Amino acid sequence: MPTLTGKTALVTGASRGMGRASALALAAAGAQVLVHYGRGANEADGVVAEIRKAGGRADAIATDLAAADGASKLARQASRKPRSRISISCSQSTSARRISWCSSYFPYSARAAA
Repeated sequence: MPTLTGKTALVTGASRGMGRASALALAAAGAQVLVHYGRGANEADGVVAEIRKAGGRADAIATDLAAADGASKLARQASRKPRSRISISCSQSTSARRISWCSSYFPYSARAAA
């Protein structure tokens, strides 16, 4: 995997499952990781602790993405984190069909949503 030093990754659903695995892999490649969770605060804190223990940088962000304003709230919270210019976005589906996708460019401007 190429080095992601200097990049920030936002991983939704990162407290467990595929999101957790994505967050850990991105951190291992050098990215700062914003660990999003909806309800799993303890699990998200565990992912952050694991990344930091390995020498990485990570922060947890709680947002209900099922809410109408969830995405805007997530973007605002992410923009408040140090070095938070998001260059990688990974999304995990919580539907019965587990879907995971990552994008190397995150075009949404959090400041425009504020």
